[in-house]
Amino acid sequence: MHGLNVLGVLTAVLLTVAPPVSRAAAPRRERLSLPSGFMHPNGITHAEDGTLFVGSVPSGRILRRAQGGDWTELFPGSADVFAVTSLRLDAPRGLLWGTSPDVMGLLRPDGTLGKRTPRLFAVDARTGEVRRIVPIPEGGLGNDITLAPDGGLYVTDSTRASVLYLRPGGERLETYVADARFASKEAGLSGIGPAGIALAPDGKTLAINTFGPGRLFLVRPGEAGATPTVSEVALPRRLENPDGMRFAPDGRLLVLEGAAKSGDGRVVRIDVLGSASGPKRIEVLASGMESPVNLTVEANGRIWVTEARLRNQLLKGTAAKVPDAFWVTKLSPTK
Repeated sequence: MHGLNVLGVLTAVLLTVAPPVSRAAAPRRERLSLPSGFMHPNGITHAEDGTLFVGSVPSGRILRRAQGGDWTELFPGSADVFAVTSLRLDAPRGLLWGTSPDVMGLLRPDGTLGKRTPRLFAVDARTGEVRRIVPIPEGGLGNDITLAPDGGLYVTDSTRASVLYLRPGGERLETYVADARFASKEAGLSGIGPAGIALAPDGKTLAINTFGPGRLFLVRPGEAGATPTVSEVALPRRLENPDGMRFAPDGRLLVLEGAAKSGDGRVVRIDVLGSASGPKRIEVLASGMESPVNLTVEANGRIWVTEARLRNQLLKGTAAKVPDAFWVTKLSPTK
């Protein structure tokens, strides 16, 4: 609901999904249970000491867990922060940034979004106190975020086919890049555009995916203030509802496929920055996941994934039973 990431799984998108192109060595998989009453996790990030932070889509709550410890509540949710579809830690400034769009209305029979203005927020990573609220420009929907080394923020706007930017210390979001290829001509949620976003190791290149069309792009800054350039990454198949993304320590891109149609949620790896010609190979690291929406990656290659478990609600609406358990999945590299 990284993202729409917002809801990384937001609906059954009628795509024809080809079989995975390649399957990599499966990492070790382990589930870390979330406390009772904490539903539909999405935003997730971590600190260098192993502390995890996880946000809830329907409540805006944020949990914290020290390495090897128990979950505690950092932030209870509020009228200003009513959903958490992305989380990123700005460690030098002690801020936990996230997106808060009113997306749970998507489970209503008419599939309408709520009326609360979507916004970025920042809470103190130590105390949970709200430090910043930055509205998304009218007509936009902030989905996922990535953090630049200088504290600037890039945000995918899922309804306006663009990427927004918040300058370090800035008060309002501006359009960083807009491209017609980010949009979809499909109706309803199948037309959701930019969802996941990740900043490459060079600190400049952005990877952007589109939730409905299943396309993947690289955005590079223009020279001397020129408009950024956008290039599509050639793939052997369309991605199935791609959502959260992060670059691994080895420079390859990790992408979550929410798989609203097939139900087979996956973590895939793509060498988008490699020099090999032709379509980039899609390696499946993990499959059979339940609405994977967001992830965070440690320096040792360990991946933490939130499984929102929203597919039944998206297909059946409010008549569907809410799952009675939620978790975060840990994927550890095999030697």
